[in-house]
Amino acid sequence: MSYGLAILPLNLNRIAFKARQSDDSSYQNKIPKPIVKTPKKDHPVALDDVSFFVANKIAENANKLGISRTDYLLQNIKSLAYIPQVIPESPKTAIVGKTNVTTLIDGEQIFDKAVEYIKSAKDSIQIEMFEFQHPSVDGHKWPSNGAEMVSGFEQHNSLLPMIIKKKKENPNLKVQIILDAHKWYTDGYGDRDRHYNNQDMIRYLKTNGIDVVPYPRAAQSGAALQHVKLVAVDGKKVIIGGMNWGTHSCANHDACVAIETRDGYKNSEVDNILTEIFNKDWAFSWQRLGKTKIVAGPLTEDEQRFYKGLNKEIKHENVEYMKIVGDLYNNPEDRKRYDTKDLSKLDIIERNPIQNPAIKILSTKPRELAYIGEQGSESIRAHVMDKVKTCKKLRAELFVLSDKEIIQTIIDRVHKGELDAKIIVDPSIIEEFPYCNTAYQKLVENNIDVRQYKTDEKIVQRMHGKWAVFDDSEILIGSANWSAMAMNQNLKKGQREDYEKYTQQINNEIVGYMKKVEGYEKELGIPPIIRKRLDYKEVSIRRKKIQRAVNEINETGYATLKLQDKEYKFSVKDRSDLNTIKGYYKIILDRNNAKEKYKRGNNEVAIAFEKPVLARVFTKQFEKDWKHSESEYDKVRNRTYEAPPMINPTLDLKG
Repeated sequence: MSYGLAILPLNLNRIAFKARQSDDSSYQNKIPKPIVKTPKKDHPVALDDVSFFVANKIAENANKLGISRTDYLLQNIKSLAYIPQVIPESPKTAIVGKTNVTTLIDGEQIFDKAVEYIKSAKDSIQIEMFEFQHPSVDGHKWPSNGAEMVSGFEQHNSLLPMIIKKKKENPNLKVQIILDAHKWYTDGYGDRDRHYNNQDMIRYLKTNGIDVVPYPRAAQSGAALQHVKLVAVDGKKVIIGGMNWGTHSCANHDACVAIETRDGYKNSEVDNILTEIFNKDWAFSWQRLGKTKIVAGPLTEDEQRFYKGLNKEIKHENVEYMKIVGDLYNNPEDRKRYDTKDLSKLDIIERNPIQNPAIKILSTKPRELAYIGEQGSESIRAHVMDKVKTCKKLRAELFVLSDKEIIQTIIDRVHKGELDAKIIVDPSIIEEFPYCNTAYQKLVENNIDVRQYKTDEKIVQRMHGKWAVFDDSEILIGSANWSAMAMNQNLKKGQREDYEKYTQQINNEIVGYMKKVEGYEKELGIPPIIRKRLDYKEVSIRRKKIQRAVNEINETGYATLKLQDKEYKFSVKDRSDLNTIKGYYKIILDRNNAKEKYKRGNNEVAIAFEKPVLARVFTKQFEKDWKHSESEYDKVRNRTYEAPPMINPTLDLKG
């Protein structure tokens, strides 16, 4: 596999063409001689696997424009003219358990492998994607924005027609696709827009005979996002990682791994991945689609009579969603597809998971999976937390890093000298989302080695990776960012008990505010709110009572406040202190409410496995990306001081 001629050691300005040799060698002589030749200093070469028609056409067009054939190609094949800022590490394959695992970094490697897999499909193609787009279907909403310059763009564009064609040629080929269908507020041009991600693609696939289902939205007891990125073929090959199938995706700096069942084995870890991830999500998507209202609320004025209050509002996003999903699935056949637990109605492709797999399958899934007899999951979070608590070395490239407990754990362990951590994050997310910027600044302020990836603005690039290497040995890779939305789920209710460091940090802040408010309480002669265990309900009640007292003072000049069965009298001179106490109570309540709670998150997948030889590929890539992203300040700070060269006193300087 190559990265396109642009990044071969051979300069692109060295290309000349030679028609494919046939029995009639005179074909070569029929190609027009170049008017403008590629300079000899650039060492022109011949490509001997080009048809006469193609070579002749290139030669004619180049001559008409009065340019060399090399320049003609550079002008017309954009991916040849684009040179990546950082050359990705070459793919490497190694045995992991009963599979061969191959590293895939950036669009060309990932989409080359996807094309290879889809072409080889004989029995099944299973795809689960956050974004699946194509210029011919939804390019008006999701433009390429420079991705057409990148190797991998054409491969991506070939996937959709290839899938449709293979299904038409082989009706027995099972093609099953799960797509996200949440509300997407911003279109590809950066304008605010209330349309649904993948809405046009869902319609296109279903009307072309493809078995496609939207993953249930939060309103259907699903997830905030269907964020998994997975493609599997024949139950033997799977690609998993961070790369979407969007029109712009190949421009992003991203990574995946390809996993194939080794020859000689009927089943492998691939079976475990498909059983734990795809089959569960397929069953759950259909169950929710058949058992819940596709949208909540009225869609027409006529339907409004069945609703009251705020629920009577006709929401534009619901109307739009029903146009796409409702029109396609709101029919007896689809709604009854999961009336029973008979999986044959869903065409579930049963797999045979192996015992003691060498690849850990991790996920984030909602508790409502109980509807299909499964369990919700936060195993990605559990695994990451275990690693950041125990590993000695961490290298990670993360699109989003905002999980408060993970960040605090990294900071604490680095400060204790227990962890060598270096992390690269995406700059656009820090700019767009304040909570991500807060997390980044906290790392910087605590002297953690973290850098923003130096993205290529020409192709509107993002550093979209979601991978980490622990102790130069274990690789963690998948769809999950290191954020609360990606790792937390609604498994329980109330405050989380596993955010120990972050909760303690907030408790310490609250103690500080309690000490400050105590002085004002004593000044007014009311009992302090400090307790061994603070009763936040009491704080809320006190705040309301003080607010009423302030209102009474404003009206009459005096107020009576009853606390702990005693009455306290106040006048206008006390109003300022009462307002201050009320303000501190509000801060205390807000800080307590800021503690992490169980809430609905995304549908995610990640895998983890030990393989030092593959870990080295990602580590080498990290080192390249780290150096590439070095700031000017870092360069100055890290550069050792060199004294200026001494002038030779015997040298004649007059000339």
